[in-house]
Amino acid sequence: MSEVFFYHLTQTPLEVALPKILERALSANWSIEIRANANTNLEDMSNSIWKGSEESFLPNCLENHEDVQDYPIVLSNSPLKKLRDCLIVVDQAELQENDVESHKRVCLIFDAKIEAELSKARKSWKKLSEEGINTAYWAEDKGRWVKNKALI
Repeated sequence: MSEVFFYHLTQTPLEVALPKILERALSANWSIEIRANANTNLEDMSNSIWKGSEESFLPNCLENHEDVQDYPIVLSNSPLKKLRDCLIVVDQAELQENDVESHKRVCLIFDAKIEAELSKARKSWKKLSEEGINTAYWAEDKGRWVKNKALI
């Protein structure tokens, strides 16, 4: 069964935190879908990931790229037709009914400074926990991710 990780941004902006989370997923040899809401500029997000840190190489493309199958990271505004190992949900994108069982891992990244994101994350945590889904809460601590037992 899949795990759902909740990443609670309290200090670091998404464009800084996301590459580190992507590096972890790639180190497991997973293919990754980053799903953002319809208002998110995927080209800007892609460019930000390409620039990333100097220590990492994070090849990515948008869902409509002709060679999408050649990229380990694909950005989309809606569920991909060909599933990836890991789904990363950002910017309040919708988690679909079968997403949890269809992926090895689902990561929900939310910003504490945006009340709508925090509220949506809490509702998702409650719903998934009630369904018996394995959930884990990760909080920022001095520039590192620390697995926490505390509920959000």
